[in-house]
Amino acid sequence: GLPCDPDFSLAPFLAKPTDVRFWNIRGLPSDAFSTENGVVVTRGTRWPLMIDPQGQAIKWIKNMEGPRGLKIIDLQQPDFLRTLENAIQFGSPVLLQNVLEELDPSLAPVLTKSVIKRNGQLLMRLGDKEVEYSPDFRFYITTKLANPHYTPEISTKTTIVNFAVKEQGLEAQLLGIVVRKERPELEEQKDALVVNIAAAKKQLVDLEDEILMLLSTAQGSLLDNEKLINTLQSSKVTSEEIAEQLQVSEVTEAKIDTAREGYRPCAQRASILFFVLCDMARVDPMYQFSLDAYVSLFNNSIDKSPKSNSLAERIEALNNYHTFAVYRSTCRGLFEKHKLLFSFQMCAKILEASAKLPVEEYNFFLRGGIVLDRDEQMKNPCKGWIDASAWDNITELDRLPSFNGLAASFEQYTRDWSDWFTSNEPETFPLAGEWDNKCNELQRMLIVRCLRPDRVVFMATSFIINNLGPKFVEPPALDMNEVLEDSSCFSPLIFVLSPGEDPHHALNNLVKQHGMGERFHHLSLGQGQAPIATQLVRDGVERGHWVFLANCHLSISWMPELDKIVEELQGGKPHPNFRLWLSSSPHPDFPISILQSGIKMTTEPPKGLKANMARLYNSVAEPRFNRCAKPEKYKKLLVSLTFFHSLLIERRKFLTLGWNIPYDFNDSDFEVCENLLALYLDDYEDTPWEALKYLIAEANYGGRVTDDLDRRILHTYINDFFCEAALSTPNYRLSSMATYYIPDDGDLQSYKDYVH
Repeated sequence: GLPCDPDFSLAPFLAKPTDVRFWNIRGLPSDAFSTENGVVVTRGTRWPLMIDPQGQAIKWIKNMEGPRGLKIIDLQQPDFLRTLENAIQFGSPVLLQNVLEELDPSLAPVLTKSVIKRNGQLLMRLGDKEVEYSPDFRFYITTKLANPHYTPEISTKTTIVNFAVKEQGLEAQLLGIVVRKERPELEEQKDALVVNIAAAKKQLVDLEDEILMLLSTAQGSLLDNEKLINTLQSSKVTSEEIAEQLQVSEVTEAKIDTAREGYRPCAQRASILFFVLCDMARVDPMYQFSLDAYVSLFNNSIDKSPKSNSLAERIEALNNYHTFAVYRSTCRGLFEKHKLLFSFQMCAKILEASAKLPVEEYNFFLRGGIVLDRDEQMKNPCKGWIDASAWDNITELDRLPSFNGLAASFEQYTRDWSDWFTSNEPETFPLAGEWDNKCNELQRMLIVRCLRPDRVVFMATSFIINNLGPKFVEPPALDMNEVLEDSSCFSPLIFVLSPGEDPHHALNNLVKQHGMGERFHHLSLGQGQAPIATQLVRDGVERGHWVFLANCHLSISWMPELDKIVEELQGGKPHPNFRLWLSSSPHPDFPISILQSGIKMTTEPPKGLKANMARLYNSVAEPRFNRCAKPEKYKKLLVSLTFFHSLLIERRKFLTLGWNIPYDFNDSDFEVCENLLALYLDDYEDTPWEALKYLIAEANYGGRVTDDLDRRILHTYINDFFCEAALSTPNYRLSSMATYYIPDDGDLQSYKDYVH
């Protein structure tokens, strides 16, 4: 048989350690998968087409080929072929970036390397002309698409290389980051050792090459070749010294690696969370996240998390801080219906990594059970209240080791199971027989999923609270000032629109707070608006304006041009006060790179009275809060108004039980009523109750209401919340629940604290 190396690895066989080290310095991640990708890109016979959703390959290529005069093109440029012709002729490297699933047919001769030799010259026919071909020419193609489908023609002409980051690879990168921050001396020693080992191995290879060269060129007797003998003697001494150095270095490297391993739980947690973010793109195409932005968030968590001399305590503090930082920053860009899904996915992946989540049970929770052979299925003993699909799930759940005997227990404990099934809160009601003691929280959730799917959301919420904490089911309200602090002149701020919601009001308030009125420019995109938008952005970059381009989904054809403008921002030097605001409904063709580089925000009202009240108080600035001449009355009735508005919005989730006809109450309703409240309290000595109630419930909110019974609800609420007792009674209760009342007089922050 053929001799083989049991420890064979592709990278060391095809690339020198010094080459790999050079790639790492230029930005290629140091994990084995990325190194093998680097080998394929640099050693392959076909030009590489790199799948690069996180931008790692493009950064590496730019750094590696930049000194050689790299030309960057994309298929939207009108003169990309001319740039390509010049590069082919003069031997410059070319990067074709951000391609989609189809390539321009004019690239075919470049991809197939259709080179002919004529009169000693290498020529390539490109378009309608022949171009001199330089052997130094290099061609790289990248795409931001995470899962593209290329035709067989493209697949056979290029080498498709997957540069999408892997969990182990990202873990290695993040481990380097956290150790460099926490133990910089360790990481410096590690880097120095890697360089020294690579240099020593290179020296050994150079010695071997020199000896082979001398042997191949030697004439006559080898013993008479003085130079060869001297070289052999010196190389023997040198190689022994290098071998000793390598041995010591590798032992030291192993010790350093052992010390670095202490920080691996941080890197592992951070890696898991990034891939949870990546999975959200399957839920909605607007959920795209940049690895660079994530690494920046991780660095921020390392700097701001509580310090400790104990390594275990420090790791726990960093993990807790970073997990919540990821949740907080991501939630502002998620729709309300997806926030709990995101929390649950975070929780499940963290538990799965720590081997606390049985995979079989978790998969059943996600997919349910399908009966393949009904002849072998146990008959349903409770047909009166368990339907066929629920019984199918129970009998399939019975097949899991932890649930053997579950189906039979419905025959044995029919009454107990019936009581559980009909209870208002089955997630807390005792299970029948021995199952109450046998089942942990996840297993109880599986039974709820089978029989009472209407309570799964409540059970999942409880599961998240018990494993991660209550703050992971209470998404923070969108604070525009906080978003502005996190932003920079290099990245856009993107409002992801939902039906009936307009961010213009919130943005206008922010503009007034920061005195940007004359330097704020707003344009709604559509047919013929592209040149105006381009000019507004160019002017804003120079003069430090805020530019708001609304409804980008109506101008999808112009988005590639906007993509290039955003890319220029990141590579240029815009005015530090410049901000680019965008708004768009979800659209699959919205540029991924803009979504990755920008800060995303959703504008729909949050779920829950508390969250809605918090959001409304965040929208009230300090000057507005203190403008009324009768502050005591104003502050108390503002609590009533925020509760009233939140209540009307929350009733919508109960469908026809909440409103006979669904109404789109929004922030402009609240703002108008808040202005009326301050105005009428200032103008009248006695509180004009009837005028306030009529203007709020009848003219403003009531203007949308067309059903008589719905109008009666409005009148009932307004009479309860806007009355003399609300001003005269200390801590006047707005509800039968003790949670909702009008707090004692205080400043704006005290009211925000009360809501939270």
